[in-house]
Amino acid sequence: MKSSRFMISVAATLFVLLASAVAQTGAIHANVPFDFTIAKQTLPAGEYTVSVQGTVLHVVRLNGTDSAYVEYNLSAHSKDASPRLVFHRYGNRSFLSQAWITGAGHELIASPREIEYARTDRQEQVVVLASAKAK
Repeated sequence: MKSSRFMISVAATLFVLLASAVAQTGAIHANVPFDFTIAKQTLPAGEYTVSVQGTVLHVVRLNGTDSAYVEYNLSAHSKDASPRLVFHRYGNRSFLSQAWITGAGHELIASPREIEYARTDRQEQVVVLASAKAK
């Protein structure tokens, strides 16, 4: 009896968590003044739209063909959080680390390439302010 209640409780919790992750939507617009890397892909400086599409972020360069999809983990929630992109910088290499969209922090997992730079160089954090993208 206790076992079935526990299983129902776990199933209900998973349903709520999955539904909230899928329900995440929104987009921001940012002008990134430097080249940056997402996973294995380096994108040039320029204007970008970053949108939440289920469990991935879609990063698209305006006036270009560059784009990337990357999985994320929700890191924090704050209804007053300003839209922004957060980068980790090692020397002259920048890696997208977080995207704050509709009050939620979307944390990217560090790529093996970033981890290698982190072992040999000091990390700085660079924040690029963004604006909410109109629908």
